[in-house]
Amino acid sequence: MAVVPATRRSVAVPQPRRTPATRERRPQLRVVDAPASRRLSLTAITTLAVGAVFAVLFGLVVCHTLLLQNQQRLDRISADVTEAQAKYQSLRLQVAQLQSPQRIIDAATHKLGMVPPDGTTYLTPAAGAASDTAGATQGASTSDPSATSSTDDVAAWPTVKPYLGAAP
Repeated sequence: MAVVPATRRSVAVPQPRRTPATRERRPQLRVVDAPASRRLSLTAITTLAVGAVFAVLFGLVVCHTLLLQNQQRLDRISADVTEAQAKYQSLRLQVAQLQSPQRIIDAATHKLGMVPPDGTTYLTPAAGAASDTAGATQGASTSDPSATSSTDDVAAWPTVKPYLGAAP
């Protein structure tokens, strides 16, 4: 071994022997600047954060768009329901007016030429009634319809029923 004189306070450290085979096995090492690797990871993190914020905002826009579309659909349906209810009420009013007794009387008198009766006569059939009994019953019916007895009505029913036909 050769002795190397020391220069300015440096201590000589014995170096291992290098052979050509050992040089090929050892990789070349280099010094990497630490802040550059941090900048790279900081850039990646910032890009991911901005991408995540963009994705969240895009998702919110899509949700609001769907909400607005559904709200417009509900508004149209609500307007249709309100219109249908108004039409239904109008038709109910029209039916009530057409069914009113005063309108029927006016249509009967003006369009059909009918006249109101002078009086109302109620007739009740009697079993084996003679013409004089019918006259007395008719006279009693015009003044007081409840003057006939209910037992006469029940007894007369089987004889009157065949003449009524399908009517009850």
